[in-house]
Amino acid sequence: MICVLKLPGLLAFKGCPDTDNDSIMDKDDDCPNVPGLLAFKGCPDTDGDGIKDLDDLCPNAAGPKANEGCPDTDKDGLFDYLDECPEVPGPKDNRGCPWPDTDNDGILDKDDDCPNNPGPKSNNGCPYADTDSDGVLDKDDDCVNTPGPKSNNGCPEIKEEEQEILNTAFENLEFESGKNIIKEVSFPSLEELANLLIKKSDWKITIAGHTDNVGSAKTNLILSKKRSQAVADYLEQRGVNSSRVFVQYFGEEKPVADNKTKEGRQQNRRVEMTIIFE
Repeated sequence: MICVLKLPGLLAFKGCPDTDNDSIMDKDDDCPNVPGLLAFKGCPDTDGDGIKDLDDLCPNAAGPKANEGCPDTDKDGLFDYLDECPEVPGPKDNRGCPWPDTDNDGILDKDDDCPNNPGPKSNNGCPYADTDSDGVLDKDDDCVNTPGPKSNNGCPEIKEEEQEILNTAFENLEFESGKNIIKEVSFPSLEELANLLIKKSDWKITIAGHTDNVGSAKTNLILSKKRSQAVADYLEQRGVNSSRVFVQYFGEEKPVADNKTKEGRQQNRRVEMTIIFE
C-alpha cells in the first residue's frame, strides 16, 4: 500500500500515519486517536479486564464479561457503580444495601410503620399507646381515655358505696303497669343516683330498657324505649348533663329469665343502668 503524500507517515508503515502512536497504523486502527491494543484493533482496555472500553460499561473498573465489564464486589447482583453498599450484600430494591432496623426492634425499616420508635411486630413495629397515661397500654385498656388501675383493666374503680347506690336505683325502679311513668317509690334512689353522677363528672351512664314477651314485639320495643327515656329524663331534670346519659332499648330481645313463668317475666321487665368510661 502507498499512502497519499499529503498525510505524514512513518517509514515503518511505508509513509502511513499512526496518530495515537500505538504501533498500529491508522488504516488498521478502530480507535486511531486513542492508543490501544493490537488484540482490540487499536482500541484501549483501560481497566485491563479483557473487555475493550467501547464494550465495557465500567471501563475504569475491572469486571467480568458476565457483568459487561463491571465489578460486583459483594456479589449481590448489583454492579458496584450502582451499589450504594458495594462491599455489603443487599437487595436491589434498596440500592444494594441491607435493609436497616433503625430502632433495633427486630423489624426491618421496610416493614416497620414506626422505624424510629421501637415497637412489637404485633403492632407493625409501633409502640402501643397509653392515651390516658395510667400505665395500662391502650390495647389492654377498657377505658382508653380515663385513667384507672391495671387491676381493673385501666378503668376507674367504682367504690363499694357507689356501687350500692347504682344497685339500689336499679332494684327500686318501678313503673306504672304497662306505662313509662316512674312510681314515686323509685324517686329517692334515683335522686341519689343523680347526685352521684353530678359528683362523678367523668362518669357516663347507659339506661337500657327491657320487657317480657307479653304483647307484640313492636309494642314491647316502644315501651322499653319510653321507660329508658323516662329514667334519662329524670336524671337530666336533676342536673345530669344529657351528653352523659345514653338511652338504649331492646324490648323482649334480651331476656335474662324464662318468660314462661311469672317470676321470669318479672325479671325480664327491667331497666339496666351501667356506668361507662371512655
